[in-house]
Amino acid sequence: MVKERNTKQKAVILSAVQGTKTHPTAEQVHAMIADEMPNLSLGTVYRNLNRLAEIGKIRRISVTNSPDRFDGDLTPHHHICCTQCGRFCDFFDMEYNENLDRLIEAKSKFSSVRHETVFYGKCEDCKKFEMN
Repeated sequence: MVKERNTKQKAVILSAVQGTKTHPTAEQVHAMIADEMPNLSLGTVYRNLNRLAEIGKIRRISVTNSPDRFDGDLTPHHHICCTQCGRFCDFFDMEYNENLDRLIEAKSKFSSVRHETVFYGKCEDCKKFEMN
């Protein structure tokens, strides 16, 4: 087993993602840490975000027609995305259904199944703007 290398870059990137509720893209993470690490390339940010997601420190969320987003909150929950402005939020008002994961495991013979749900619609601000 290869020991995971902990670098300052990885620690700063992890801290940035865990320290926000905005579900940033790689480009947004890069901008968030630019003052602290001005010489850090966007490619390094991408590589570290991908690695952090692979090892389970953060969650990568694939969003239709948009760049992937990253979430530092690993508790099971859903997300909602505005189809007009791209606003992206946690959605805790609906219980995560672990029974669905177990059902898929049983029927597919896959193990450690989990699911992610992203709901899409228009946020309150975009609805107001649409009405004016």
